[in-house]
Amino acid sequence: MALLPDTEVTPPLWGLVLGGGQSTRMGTDKAWLQYSDQPQWKRSYELLQRYCECVYVSVNPEQQRPSVQNCQVDFCQKGPMGGLLTAFGTNSSVAWLILAVDMPLVQHVTLESLVQNRKPASLATAFSGADALPEPLVTIYEPRSFSLIRLLFEKNHLSLRKFLTTSDVTLLCPPQPSELISVDTPEAYRYWKEQLASSSC
Repeated sequence: MALLPDTEVTPPLWGLVLGGGQSTRMGTDKAWLQYSDQPQWKRSYELLQRYCECVYVSVNPEQQRPSVQNCQVDFCQKGPMGGLLTAFGTNSSVAWLILAVDMPLVQHVTLESLVQNRKPASLATAFSGADALPEPLVTIYEPRSFSLIRLLFEKNHLSLRKFLTTSDVTLLCPPQPSELISVDTPEAYRYWKEQLASSSC
């Protein structure tokens, strides 16, 4: 009997909300900023639940911790890369879809596009931002990226965007480019909070 050729199994998809921490520019913890009557960490968490088998929230040791079962503490405190590596330390056999709390405009249309166009054979699947560079904070990182990112981390090269620009990744055009805007200042927060409130009326 002829054997069927091996087929590569797509790794499960888990989600990670990057909680960040106390923001110098924002002057407060962005994870707890209220959008649409709920803190941003919770909104991000609920968005990811539709697409991921399991969702974690990453926080720094000094942050207020969300009341969810899967809350991981990033003790290395080296930004998004540290949070992602902590997640891979929890489970290195899954792909991680990360979403940062300072991107409150992301909606289901963006995440659906990312998940539906995921290429597991690549190291990651990401969107091209307005500057044509990869947006690292709404991205799927495949298990094979773990060792390469860890190597960069050990050399104190902490930029996930740099990793994406120099690696074999799949880049997508975002369906709604405005959803990739990062909200980092009190003025931007007030503006976009009003915009989101009016759009939901």
